[in-house]
Amino acid sequence: MTDHAVSIDEPLPKDPPDRRLILFSGVFLMASLGSVYAWSFFTKPLQAAYHWANWQTSLIFSLAVAGLGFSALYTGPLVAKLGGRRLMKRSAWFFVSGYLVAALGLYLGSGVIGNITTPWVSWLSFIVLALGYGVIGGIGLGTGYLTAVSTITGWFPDKKGFATGMIVMGFGIGALFMSKVFAPLAMGLAKNNVAGAFLIIAVVYGIIMTIACHFIYSPHAAIAKKHQQTIADTYQHLPNVRIRLWLICFSYSLAGLGIISQLSRMMQDVSKAADPGLSPEALATVGATLIAIASLGNSIGRLIWAWLSDHFGRVNIFIALLGAASIIYLVLPHAISPLIYSILICFVIASYGGGFGTIPSLISDLYGSKRMSSLHGLALTGWATAGLIAPPFFGFLYDEVPAKAAMYAYYICAGSLFASLILVFSLRKLHQHCITPVSGDRS
Repeated sequence: MTDHAVSIDEPLPKDPPDRRLILFSGVFLMASLGSVYAWSFFTKPLQAAYHWANWQTSLIFSLAVAGLGFSALYTGPLVAKLGGRRLMKRSAWFFVSGYLVAALGLYLGSGVIGNITTPWVSWLSFIVLALGYGVIGGIGLGTGYLTAVSTITGWFPDKKGFATGMIVMGFGIGALFMSKVFAPLAMGLAKNNVAGAFLIIAVVYGIIMTIACHFIYSPHAAIAKKHQQTIADTYQHLPNVRIRLWLICFSYSLAGLGIISQLSRMMQDVSKAADPGLSPEALATVGATLIAIASLGNSIGRLIWAWLSDHFGRVNIFIALLGAASIIYLVLPHAISPLIYSILICFVIASYGGGFGTIPSLISDLYGSKRMSSLHGLALTGWATAGLIAPPFFGFLYDEVPAKAAMYAYYICAGSLFASLILVFSLRKLHQHCITPVSGDRS
């Protein structure tokens, strides 16, 4: 890497800055972006105040997921041209603007231009909300996610798995913090007005992300001394390798997002079968508790599995996490104990997170660090596609065959992960070839 890879708008210190500070700042940026995973916190208040249907509030989250994946595809080639700091500022601008536009949409539906029961008022409010949170915010999500992962990985060529795991763990922790701490606090300050809460969230995250961006630098030329050239840096892959990477990301995301979308309901069903005397309030509490614990497992799994990949190999770790999770999905229909069920679910959700923590390093091993951002953006469109398909489909199962929906869901997840496992295994020899060092050459 040369100094010319850095944007002219990005300051370039004479000496390399402390990469640990850059990592720490990246985690804060990702934690801010990860708040999108807490969207479900706002769905009930929105439905109560604006009388929107479930599919409408679900569509907003799906738009944000799609925005993340497809804007990441666009961002990939820009990382080396514009630099990490410039793109992270762009991410912050879109992300915060998304909340502001969303707040405007909710404000329009609060009686300013007419009663929310009037169809055109309801639709105008909904469309502006979807444009802000889903489209504009989604662009900020994808730009920031891809840039943060690429930039941090570039600073840690000797510890790619650990660094990637840390940065994507921040995304998961951000969702947990938002749903359990910040969102309830913002709603309290705004007196349960979602539009007011969005304004508070926009201001706070705007400050956090602006400060964190000042500590982001594209990898300094001196850090290249820690990177040894491998065959991956110049290897010309067949197009089907990109297809396999996309399918891997799509397959494990299909399983993870599908289960997460129905997790509370599934846990309530297991708990009710074990203790029919539980009240609806108690069941809701049980479901919410499992969601919180699983979110923590998702975050930790991103770090642990990725860190293990530094020591045992990317493909080996992928095979382990996908294989174990697919077996557990086959066991889950027979788990009647709520405690055992919770442990098994937390493991498969941690494995889902582990896939996100490990795949950037796998891509870097296969294509080299200079091409990683573009290919990672492509892989994330697999996640975005799964996000558009899995939650509605799993919800459809509960609408059509509620008694057997969970069983069908577990078997679909097991099959999806097994397919992903086969695809990862097919990359084993290629991966070994690509990570072979180029003798006597360091850059």
